[in-house]
Amino acid sequence: MSPRADARAALVTLRRRVEDHFAAAQARSPGAMQCRSGCADCCRARFGVFGVEAERIASALSELAHRDPELRARVRAQADDPDHDACALLVDDRCSVYDARPMICRSHGLAVRVRDEAGERIEGCPLNYRDAPAPAASVLELAAVEAPLSVIARMFEPAAERIDLATLARG
Repeated sequence: MSPRADARAALVTLRRRVEDHFAAAQARSPGAMQCRSGCADCCRARFGVFGVEAERIASALSELAHRDPELRARVRAQADDPDHDACALLVDDRCSVYDARPMICRSHGLAVRVRDEAGERIEGCPLNYRDAPAPAASVLELAAVEAPLSVIARMFEPAAERIDLATLARG
């Protein structure tokens, strides 16, 4: 296999692990997580992704142009709107490329342990775990996602530069 093919395969494995963790967290605390179709509070930001994720998103956008040209046009218009304060891929509070969404989107909603120069803390969606903290087994170690994603990105493309989602949405 080529390094790019290896990176694509590794990304699929990492996605599956994060999705399995998410499903287990939901099963562990029924009702504590409010994540559902139509909830888009986590999507009220603009951000970038590595090339390995951008490739899949670009492909999904190309498919969207054939399947639903009107929706694709709305995504493009949002990307061009400097006042649009949400992800350009979000239309009517739904991700237009949900199956191809990047890793950051797959982990949103989970309680996440962040370790940085400010110390260690658990962050998460304010809609989730309102009555009790997330069980320890439900907390996602952010480094356990960021570190392998960074390696995967460099396998795919040594510079591993981030690509703004709005730029992808315009393409």
